[in-house]
Amino acid sequence: MSQQQCACPKCDCSVDSQAIEKNGQKFCSESCAIGHTDGSTGCGHNCSCGK
Repeated sequence: MSQQQCACPKCDCSVDSQAIEKNGQKFCSESCAIGHTDGSTGCGHNCSCGK
């Protein structure tokens, strides 16, 4: 299986079988999956994709 990227536009994280799937896309965290609408600035993986 090839490595996939998180569907969050600013996120550089890769996703695996533990990914959160939403609308047919895979995300590395719940924060990315909800588009950081919770006010989060990152995904918890040393990434500032919510800024």
